Amino acid sequence: MSVVWHRMNLGENMQASSIDAATQGEAFAERVGARALREWIIGEPQTYTRVFLVESGANAAPIDEVAVEGDVVLLPDGSEPIRGAATAVHYSGALTEIGDELFLGDRGVELQDYVAAEFVQIIGPTAVCFPDAASWQAFLDDARLARRTGVFPSALLDPRVILAHRGALANPQRIATPSAIRVRADGRVSVGVRGEVIGSIDDLRSAITAPLPQIAAWAGAASITTIAADLADRDGVGRYLHATDLMKMLRLANGSARIGGFGWSPLDDGRADAEPLPADPFLLETPDGVVLADVTTLRRQLLSPLTATVVAAVQTSRSHEVATERVARRLGMTASAAGALCRDAVSALSIHVGRAAARESRTTGIAE
Repeated sequence: MSVVWHRMNLGENMQASSIDAATQGEAFAERVGARALREWIIGEPQTYTRVFLVESGANAAPIDEVAVEGDVVLLPDGSEPIRGAATAVHYSGALTEIGDELFLGDRGVELQDYVAAEFVQIIGPTAVCFPDAASWQAFLDDARLARRTGVFPSALLDPRVILAHRGALANPQRIATPSAIRVRADGRVSVGVRGEVIGSIDDLRSAITAPLPQIAAWAGAASITTIAADLADRDGVGRYLHATDLMKMLRLANGSARIGGFGWSPLDDGRADAEPLPADPFLLETPDGVVLADVTTLRRQLLSPLTATVVAAVQTSRSHEVATERVARRLGMTASAAGALCRDAVSALSIHVGRAAARESRTTGIAE
């Protein structure tokens, strides 16, 4: 299988109001479908407002009344085209049970269990999910292990693997109307890959316009209450997921470099009282020295040991006052000089003070 969601030219207007993307040509339909399917899997609207995946045998007619321009509808081959302004793309296969494969032309994506993904051979784009409580617990255990040792699960470092609804893990309390909608063959409507049932096809409009917590996408793994409680005790999950992005971005293997907050810190003074913001740049120890790497801007910058210490202090302190005191103590300078260094780092390097952490060590991930 070819890689669907990497290295694709997505410069065209993907929100075309054509009824069926196939009328624009097979290549265009595959590009639209690939982008829409990726957004459906991760549950985060980017190019499109909403993506509907219609299972084989499902009644797609009510979608005509609710899908608008900016929406994409993924329809099984042989389905009647939808009416209206939404863009439709046809697919073959399925993406319901573990091991299923869905194809857009000759490009496909497989659905895999998080636990099994560590042991199976990844041969193409793979969407990883939590089908049960055991898989969910394995994810939490792996995140904690990475915080303590700096060792990450190999499946999440593979650029062909994408974790379904990862945004719901990083921001579980966010309330929004669903953007990833599954229309099932039995008439039920649910959220994303294996999420909560939110209604039926007969009341589709009301089902998809009712706001709900993002973690409803993981209702198949455990109760929403359980998932919310687990994530509340591990507020570094978002940071952990961005760390896996960093490893992918730099093509790093386990053990090839050390990441701040994952078994290592350039300032382990026992005075940290905060967790770096999830998307804040990372401190990375390399053979050339400590590098500040930003997964959002893709910027990398080699730091002096002094600057690395200042960055670590700022990111793991809840206030500039705490960061200043830590820098002054570690570097043996006045509070005024230390404060100036902290302010300069924030301004020049786009870093921020951290936020109060939960119950884990900011360096090792071990419960305090």
